[in-house]
Amino acid sequence: MDNQAYIFDMDGVLVNNCRYHVMAWRVFSKKHGFELTDEQVLEWMGAANRVYMERLLGRAVADDELTALENEKESIYRELYAPHRRIPDGLCAFLDRAHAAGIPCGVATGAPEQNITFILDGLDLRRYFRCVVDPTQYSRSKPAPDCYLRAAELLGVDPETCTVFEDAVAGIQAAHAAGMRVVAITTTNPRTTLQSAGADCTIDSFAELEGASGGRVHDARLPARNDSSFPITN
Repeated sequence: MDNQAYIFDMDGVLVNNCRYHVMAWRVFSKKHGFELTDEQVLEWMGAANRVYMERLLGRAVADDELTALENEKESIYRELYAPHRRIPDGLCAFLDRAHAAGIPCGVATGAPEQNITFILDGLDLRRYFRCVVDPTQYSRSKPAPDCYLRAAELLGVDPETCTVFEDAVAGIQAAHAAGMRVVAITTTNPRTTLQSAGADCTIDSFAELEGASGGRVHDARLPARNDSSFPITN
């Protein structure tokens, strides 16, 4: 069956920004008397900020406290990442081909609205997407499938016809729980980790999907699972 929609995680996929999130979490946690390792931050990657805060603090966090803490941490992140904010190689070309092929695209992210605006509007990417699903639109964070199921609903397609682009283990698990296939990008985790998590395909860059000129990906459509003609490792 042809892919009917593409759904993109934002952080680590539409931008290669995860190391700045890691830096921000470490700065934030140190200010609050905790020490986080890079590995701890990466292990939680893909979850909503509430999950991070409650794991860090070891307790439930009320909504008003969460808002204040989240604003503090995300301000640190945006300050760190702003000088480095850019669109990854090959992304716009891939999205242009998807649009030309009539494939609807959406975003499903655990990021707060300020960060969504910072990326999608700051880099003029919002125009490519028919829907943007943020944490206010679903209850359970990744690895639960809620965000991806909501995106499929808004795009008007069946979940099993969707391909998700992810960089995090929790995101891969969420997409598979939604019945979707996954193309994983190695911006945040190594290829072996993504493959072990169940990614159907792995890429290092969207530039690898320039198949309209290479003859292996036509009209921005992806081949079936384990198709050896796809120019990435399965």
